[in-house]
Amino acid sequence: MWPVLFSLLATAPCEPLALEVVGTARLRREVVEDLLPGPPPLCVSDDQLEEIDRRLWSLGLFDAVKVERDGQVLRVTLREKWTLIPTADLATSRTLVDSYFFLSLTEFNFLGRAMELSGFAMWSERSPSFALSWKEPETRARAVSFQADVSSIGSSLFFEDTEFEWSRRWWSARFGARAPFWYGTQWRLSAMVDLSYERSTGVLPAGVRTEGLNVGLLLGAVWDRFEWHDLVPHGTRVTFEAAPYLFFTARDVTQRHGAQASVLTSFKFGERTALLLAGAAAVSWWGDPNNAMLLGNVSQGGGVRGLPDNLFRTAAHGFGNLELRRALGVTPTLFFQPVVFVDGAVMARIDAFGQPVQAVPALSAGAGLRFIWTTLASLVPRIDGGVLFLPFRSWFFTFGLSQYL
Repeated sequence: MWPVLFSLLATAPCEPLALEVVGTARLRREVVEDLLPGPPPLCVSDDQLEEIDRRLWSLGLFDAVKVERDGQVLRVTLREKWTLIPTADLATSRTLVDSYFFLSLTEFNFLGRAMELSGFAMWSERSPSFALSWKEPETRARAVSFQADVSSIGSSLFFEDTEFEWSRRWWSARFGARAPFWYGTQWRLSAMVDLSYERSTGVLPAGVRTEGLNVGLLLGAVWDRFEWHDLVPHGTRVTFEAAPYLFFTARDVTQRHGAQASVLTSFKFGERTALLLAGAAAVSWWGDPNNAMLLGNVSQGGGVRGLPDNLFRTAAHGFGNLELRRALGVTPTLFFQPVVFVDGAVMARIDAFGQPVQAVPALSAGAGLRFIWTTLASLVPRIDGGVLFLPFRSWFFTFGLSQYL
């Protein structure tokens, strides 16, 4: 009899809770409603309370979050950050023209809807690049979210000990959608259509296409149990990406596919210390140097600090980053954060014809300092320095206005 009573109690309907959002000035109530497991009034389990808290932190718009039941109310108390943020990044190289410069301006809470509206200008691979992008929040539980961007990206390709050197530029427009991030699953799914016109000029190897139209899809699946905090993020995020592409020219159609898997995990030791590990493995359809990937100081999801950003073009590579952070408080909202790090990689370097010719290791280590003001969204002045040990030895210095990982 007692098991039957306990079962009836466990399955008894709960009392729906009305939503109360406290402390917001610019954020619209709909943003919080969209990340709930159902429209209010609603029943919320303890596990769902934790997930609501995690999703609110993941927006990166608050320096204080509290989610609680209070009688017949689900109360969400938030303290907003300043969200119009300029960023900059600098990575030195052996020459000024080979260095990396990046400037951007982002509104992380556009129209109060937690949308990102961003523009950037960049000098990389001996060429200027520009882009504008817009993205809806990824935490929506019951609605599709969208994103779009337009860009003009330039690069200069050269290969040591050869006569081949050319400039490439492509103009791109992309539009994508993400499936709802339902409760009860840790997976987020997305798809994006990419159309870009590409043109290359200079001394190219015979057979390399100089002009055409790229048409492709970017398909993503993210297993997300990562919780962002300014000082000590924790949890794990695993990302899988596939990019089936075709390149159309006046004379033929060629394949330009690629794929990547990456992971970011953080271990929390108290309220001020975290150990972060990041890694990625990527492969591209080789045989076309314009479809090769680039591994350097600034790569998707990490890289190898100190590695030149325009030299190592690869058909496949893998890299890993290890970073230990310790925050030291100055005021309740201002912190210094010393870090030490080790970065490493192995890459299949290509020749000017796009064929893998050499396996190259890379290794660097160093230390740095971050300045964290928790009232600002995603703005973290960063200085790193150290030694690149492989594939050659050199000192390096990098500066940025965001965390490296």
